[in-house]
Amino acid sequence: MGSLVRRYKGSYFAYVLAYVGLYFAMAVFSSILSVYLTDIGKTASQVSLIVSASSIFSFVVVPLTGYITDRTQKPKAISAGLLLGTGAMGLVFGMCRSVWALFLLNGLILSFLNSVMPISERMAGRSKYRYGTLRVWGTAGYAVGAQAAGFAMEFIAPGAIFVLLPVAGLVAAVGFWGTENTPPLPTDSSSPEETTPRPSVLQVLANPSFFLFLLIACLFLGCSNVNMTYAPLLLNSLGVPTSTVGTVLFFSTLVEAPIIIFSNKYMDRFSGKTLILASFSIILVQFLFYGFTRSAAVAILAMVFLKAIASTLFVMINLKVVRNLLDPRYTTTGLSVINSATNLAGILVQNAGGILVDHTSIHTLYLVLCGLAGLGLVLTLFLKVGNREKVFS
Repeated sequence: MGSLVRRYKGSYFAYVLAYVGLYFAMAVFSSILSVYLTDIGKTASQVSLIVSASSIFSFVVVPLTGYITDRTQKPKAISAGLLLGTGAMGLVFGMCRSVWALFLLNGLILSFLNSVMPISERMAGRSKYRYGTLRVWGTAGYAVGAQAAGFAMEFIAPGAIFVLLPVAGLVAAVGFWGTENTPPLPTDSSSPEETTPRPSVLQVLANPSFFLFLLIACLFLGCSNVNMTYAPLLLNSLGVPTSTVGTVLFFSTLVEAPIIIFSNKYMDRFSGKTLILASFSIILVQFLFYGFTRSAAVAILAMVFLKAIASTLFVMINLKVVRNLLDPRYTTTGLSVINSATNLAGILVQNAGGILVDHTSIHTLYLVLCGLAGLGLVLTLFLKVGNREKVFS
């Protein structure tokens, strides 16, 4: 038994469990949460309010968790505790019907999962295995989780997804326990990073190009987050069964895999501006299909081939653009500012979208999102960003 434990510790299998379990948990809870909330009688504005809790809570919980992790240097224990806590709260979520109880629990559950994400990224980035070979298991876990959620809701019971959540959390916790200890980054008091004062948020925002990119990111991620909430409901409204919605999300997530694996082939070749224009063009075409089509087949094809491409690209674009707009010492501050601003934008767009659907239709919502994506496309034309930093090669 002891030899098995020693062989398991630091093994590739431990990382696979950690990534599959974490992303499966995220998908099984959140991918079709809007469908579940609608089925139990919540209006579109109530769905948006409940879903927006993840942005509100993550605004506080994610940086606080990062601070505690840095101070204690116990990322595996903290990750395991958050994952097990998520599973317990998921069971309570399945028994609640109060909007404010659902708001509170959704905020805590997703902020806990979002807090584990940066830990997992740092863990993969400093492991003995190549990043892409680990991160791709997260894509697989999310895809299977979305499919499992759809099947569970349609063929077992809506509350079954909240039983799968603690199972996934336990698997991920076991995976994190088996990964290698990640040593703290070495410090050198004589290095420029230590002797130069840390930049303030105002210093970063004083950069006109960064401020413009911040507005662009808020528009893109605001639209993208609303799409994640309402895409399953759009398919439902077109007569697509919940299990099939899960299948669509399964295949749309798998599209991420080559984008992540081969990022080193294209991300540094094209400028940040070109990649942003491509992302907005993809999401704009997607929203046009959703806004005008009444065909389930057309919506499914658009969702499978377009949904994940732009959002996955933009996650990598964030790092690339910040590295090319700011001094390298300012990278963490710049990314933190973007994360905070897009969380706030997501809250506003999410709740405005719910009110709009209540008073018009889901197709009208997507036409409005087309307008916001078009505005982002125009703003990007004025962005000036170089391509000097090789981030993904």
